[in-house]
Amino acid sequence: MLTAALTMTSIVRPDASDLSCPSGSGAEIIPVADCLGHDATALPPRPRAVIYSGAAFGFSGPSGLAADQSHLWVSNILGNSVTELNTGNGSRTATLLSSYGFDGPHALAMGSGQLWIANVQANSVIELDAATGELIRTLSGSAYGFDDPYALALAGHDLWVANARAGSVTEIDTPSGTLVRTLSAARYRFDEPYAIAASGSRVWVANAANPSVTELSAANGRLIRVVSGPRYGFADPVAITVDGTRAWVANQGGDSITEINARTGAWISTLSGHSYGFADPSAVLADSAQLWVASAAGDSVTEINPQTGAAAILSGRRYGFSGPAALDSSGNGVWVANLSSNTVTELLPGKPAG
Repeated sequence: MLTAALTMTSIVRPDASDLSCPSGSGAEIIPVADCLGHDATALPPRPRAVIYSGAAFGFSGPSGLAADQSHLWVSNILGNSVTELNTGNGSRTATLLSSYGFDGPHALAMGSGQLWIANVQANSVIELDAATGELIRTLSGSAYGFDDPYALALAGHDLWVANARAGSVTEIDTPSGTLVRTLSAARYRFDEPYAIAASGSRVWVANAANPSVTELSAANGRLIRVVSGPRYGFADPVAITVDGTRAWVANQGGDSITEINARTGAWISTLSGHSYGFADPSAVLADSAQLWVASAAGDSVTEINPQTGAAAILSGRRYGFSGPAALDSSGNGVWVANLSSNTVTELLPGKPAG
């Protein structure tokens, strides 16, 4: 595979001006933990940032991420390519070009040694060997029902594809690449499904045009429930993440995050307001300890302690966020794809004060 020199900023730690709680025009900037009334120790030390940029990486409209402990894959929706990075040192391992058949590559999913890429323009899904980058197969054609395949999720041995334009969900057997089923009946209430997530035996689909979340059985595609109504505060839900017991939905139209009990579908809370800094939330990620929300219009990422609600808004030149479109975690760090600046930011654990 190809190797290139690394171009990045130095590792820096933000100062107080980058961690703030906006509370109106001309207001004093104060730490979020203080303005929310939470002890600052409810959040870990502020993350350090590394920004990856430059022609060597080949980023061109980075809009999707998939990471494990050793590799990060970045889909370049404008460049019709996929960039692979080594998560240990940030070096570029390879850039896969349009010869693979990429045409609007966006959503990524990684599991069992395979990488899956959804092409929103070509209405296809490409499977690669994640270790070698070799092409395994390309799935396309009317049988799969792909139509603006905008989001991917893996559940066991199956890949689930949300087709935003068609208002459907396609399930694929990953070992063989064969179609399992396509779900599109009215009872599912799919309407511009722009996000999909899986955890354990369940699959969740966020419907942007019919503000709701559809919950499915990963075993057989059976409808479990459709969650909707004023209490949930759904407004153009475009992203969803699940940690097994809770699901969080990013409401792009409401600048809010809705928290749901993943076992019952019951509403738990809605996070909104200046203290969270949400502005066109475009991605949401639950890692082992924190909840992360990317705000495309705010050029920021909000870090939230899901147990206490303590929040920190990360923004400013030191983080390099510009139209952040995707989030993923490699175990040690959180990665952010900056669609507008053709860069990727890595957030690393901060150093304890003192």
